[in-house]
Amino acid sequence: MALKVLCSSLWRSPVGPLLLAAQVALSMMIFANVAYVVSVRLETTGRPTGMDLDDIFWIQSEGYGQNYDQQSLVRFDLEYLNSLPGVLAACATSSIPQTFVANLTAVSGESDKKEKRQVLLYQMTEQSLDALGLHLAKGRGYLKDAVAPAPSSAETAGIAFGPEVVITQALAEKLFGSSEAAVGKTLYFSLAEGRSAAIVGVVERMQGAPFFVPGTNFVNEIVLAPAVPAGPSALYLVRTKPGLRDQVMTRVVKEFESLQRDRYIDKIETLADTAAKARAADRASAVVLAILASLVLAVTMFGLFGFAAFAVTSRTKEIGTRRAIGATKSDILKQFLLENWLITTAGAAIGIVVTLAFALQLSLLLELPRLPIAFLVGSMILVWAAGFLAALMPALRGASVPPAVATRVA
Repeated sequence: MALKVLCSSLWRSPVGPLLLAAQVALSMMIFANVAYVVSVRLETTGRPTGMDLDDIFWIQSEGYGQNYDQQSLVRFDLEYLNSLPGVLAACATSSIPQTFVANLTAVSGESDKKEKRQVLLYQMTEQSLDALGLHLAKGRGYLKDAVAPAPSSAETAGIAFGPEVVITQALAEKLFGSSEAAVGKTLYFSLAEGRSAAIVGVVERMQGAPFFVPGTNFVNEIVLAPAVPAGPSALYLVRTKPGLRDQVMTRVVKEFESLQRDRYIDKIETLADTAAKARAADRASAVVLAILASLVLAVTMFGLFGFAAFAVTSRTKEIGTRRAIGATKSDILKQFLLENWLITTAGAAIGIVVTLAFALQLSLLLELPRLPIAFLVGSMILVWAAGFLAALMPALRGASVPPAVATRVA
């Protein structure tokens, strides 16, 4: 049957085909953009952190009592932790990476520069790079002598750090163009007027948290500042030799709390578990989005199925007449599949425009790259496949109508 005849046939009752084409276009737009957002979200959660997650655990202790002294307790604890068999390095830290908790501040590479970059600031003791398993790109780590003592008051914790810092390569490139250019330069902070520190090292990568929201480049632009963090909480990162993490953790759980008075262990956890928890929400939302997009596509398939089934039922006598004058089962099958293809193709054509328009707004809203053509083409092919499968069963039923139906009286 010629395409012109089929188009004329569909146009006699245009409401149903047009509504189905609009539904196909909407499904294509939703599926393409959701698939892209899900892929970006999963890619974000799967990015390397730059840290040795599998061999690190962390401890949080809480101090109490009048005799509690943060500075002496932290130094005692670090001496104990670093002396344990199997421990590569331990350090104290103001917050744990991958927990969405850190000091957020602004820095610049020039003292008089008004434009500043938001960064995450971690106050850590001297073995921070080894405790996290970070890799130096240039320079060195800061020295023990540069580590500022624990402040006497928590209110001053935000500006308590020594005269030298280590930054990530992502921050070095934004401020100075390269890691090589950053080492030896001065970093200026907005924590307090005139605050600055010399950059002595640049690490290849460190991810503060796996964020998926606009304007979150700061999770990779990090400053490690030498300081014993303020109390009464004390956080420690401990990195062990491969395969010994759980063994060391078990010993620490048994011994750590009893080593010092006026404190207790509040929490102990592997950094791998912490990182997994940080990604759980994004991965769960990605699954939910994928399910919703699949449901939208399924509803469209039901609509196409219903239209094809109604067409076969309402035109049974017409099919019988065609069979009686020589049409084969294959001719009938092609007729209904071609009608369905025309509807889905019209919907896909509209869907291309709608999808690209929505994708443009989405990329601006979420600060994402433009929708890759692969998602557009893939969603179009999926819509065609869904339309074919939805119409196949009704079309086969129509092809099985015998010629004798044409002689029956209604």
